[in-house]
Amino acid sequence: MQQPTDEPRNTMTDDSVIHLIQNANSVIIGKGLELLTMGLELTEDISTDFRSGSVSRSSYATLHGTANFSITRQLDWGRSIVRPYYIIESTEVRARFNLGAYYTSTPKRNTGEFPITYDVVGYDIIHGLADTVGEVYALNAGTNYLTAIEQILIERGYSRYSINQSASSKTLPTPKIWVMDERTTWLSIINDLLSSIGYSGVWSDWNGTLHCEPYVNPSDKGPEWYYTSDQATSMLGPNREIHKDFYDAPNRWVAVRSNVVDGATPVDGNGIYTYTNEFDGETSVSARGGRVITRYLSLEAADHASLVSQAQIAINADMLRKAKIVVSTFPNPLHWHFDRVLINDPALGPIMDALVTQWTLPLNGDDMSQEWSVL
Repeated sequence: MQQPTDEPRNTMTDDSVIHLIQNANSVIIGKGLELLTMGLELTEDISTDFRSGSVSRSSYATLHGTANFSITRQLDWGRSIVRPYYIIESTEVRARFNLGAYYTSTPKRNTGEFPITYDVVGYDIIHGLADTVGEVYALNAGTNYLTAIEQILIERGYSRYSINQSASSKTLPTPKIWVMDERTTWLSIINDLLSSIGYSGVWSDWNGTLHCEPYVNPSDKGPEWYYTSDQATSMLGPNREIHKDFYDAPNRWVAVRSNVVDGATPVDGNGIYTYTNEFDGETSVSARGGRVITRYLSLEAADHASLVSQAQIAINADMLRKAKIVVSTFPNPLHWHFDRVLINDPALGPIMDALVTQWTLPLNGDDMSQEWSVL
């Protein structure tokens, strides 16, 4: 989730931003669109040519962000980068929320309108990494993981990125080769390298800056927003749906490190990590009357600790299948990537923690749609 006082709201307190979104009695919604350079520098504000649009995010997708724009200006399609923003204004304050940076596709054009309107699909700025490599790509043993990632970003034209340096000492224990096929992209290579050191996949923030950082278990994060059905502060729409689909969800995982150095035999605790969910929730072994469903994971990892971190990403994703909530809410432009929320709605059950995995925000002030995975 965006920080409430992140630029360009850095003159406001956290409480004033939250009050504006959640409690203000009457607000005016506005929107805007900026044209950016690859370095995320502002070229021009083209809001006068911006008619309508929406922004969507799916945190588990390969390309997390997409957007739709209707504009009356012809751009350099396929190369131009735009950044939409959302404005909420009350009688006391006005706040702007940036909503990511997007490459613009070749649009549909309506010649029956004047001025001519272009319907454009925008793709997350990490789309610049989605090109097929087109040749065999190899790294030698001893190559520093983070250095290799940064080199790819620079060569692909990115200058605005943040790489957490906690794994700065880790190097490839064995050579690594990516074969030449259509599935090998610069993005898949970067995410492979990040996964090997227990990092999450690369993602772009609300300004368009790329981030590479260690994986954090959602259960270890504090709630970032509180949704309640209380009439005085509720942002929830009238229709809420809860889905449960976990019949074949695993409750035991065996992760094996596939790149063990010097041919040593992996053993539990050194090259093998096993986790069994004995009691946690409806997918646990006890809740299923002793039924064990095992998922086997073959993973490349820098070391055993990275194997555990990497396996935990898959384990947490599998356990999030136990329940999903689909809901509409009053617009909340602070949402972003894997936000954790607290939900107090008796219609859905007891107070629960959830991870926001998908959302769509119309830029005209309509309610946004969200999907939450219960933790």
